[in-house]
Amino acid sequence: MSTAVSPVSGIKIKDGEFNYVRKIIHDYCGINIQEGKQALVQSRLMKRIRKHGLASFEDYIEFVESDKSGEEFLAMVDVLTTNKTSFFREIKHFEYIRSHILPEMRGRNVKWWSAGCSSGEEPITTAITLLESRNQANWNQVKILATDISRDILSVAKEGRYSAAKMPDVPDYILEKYFRKEGSDYVVGNKIREMITYGRLNLTDQWPLKGPFHVIMCRNVMIYFNRQTQNDIVNKFHRLLEPGGYLFLGHSESIPKENKGFKSLAPAVYQKR
Repeated sequence: MSTAVSPVSGIKIKDGEFNYVRKIIHDYCGINIQEGKQALVQSRLMKRIRKHGLASFEDYIEFVESDKSGEEFLAMVDVLTTNKTSFFREIKHFEYIRSHILPEMRGRNVKWWSAGCSSGEEPITTAITLLESRNQANWNQVKILATDISRDILSVAKEGRYSAAKMPDVPDYILEKYFRKEGSDYVVGNKIREMITYGRLNLTDQWPLKGPFHVIMCRNVMIYFNRQTQNDIVNKFHRLLEPGGYLFLGHSESIPKENKGFKSLAPAVYQKR
């Protein structure tokens, strides 16, 4: 039986324990933790093991199972969730929004959804893009819903505070216009905050959301689901989009050709038929 060894404490995660964690995470939120990721799972769960002073992964699993409040299970989900993002990530999407979508928004109230918003960079970039193009679009009101499954990462998004290391792709004039400097950090301003509502959502659960949305962005999230879960989520997006509404995926993601509910417009940009 193979094991991964912690360089810090020597505590090992056994194959059975790793597979158990994979199963309960998949059952809860559809995320597929791939074979060969024992070291990654171990290093992340060691944070929880150290916090509770436990001696093994077996002890930790028993602790999770015995916690009737469910808080430790949600903490485990938080540490195992990948939250890589950045401002103006996949910039061609925002260029597409400016050139193709904003001209359609004249005189409208628009609902936008950032699904899998992580620490907030995507919805903030979206809000900046819209505000910078306000004269072109002349929209009445835009409300951006931003959701993620991780409570920890949502708390970062809600705080809206980012270190200078997070800002290399943000132009200086944007920093001056939409952020305020506090020490070495940049804090998002009220104009952006007023446009965004953050909330926790498990994409594989029932969605207590009311559409229709004009745009849904779910970028670099679907890669963590199996094909069936991907199809289920795409179909739910389809139901919540208005006719002609837009769905953005990550550049490494796509909608299966057999799904006739969307047509492809550009790399990872789809429109509801």
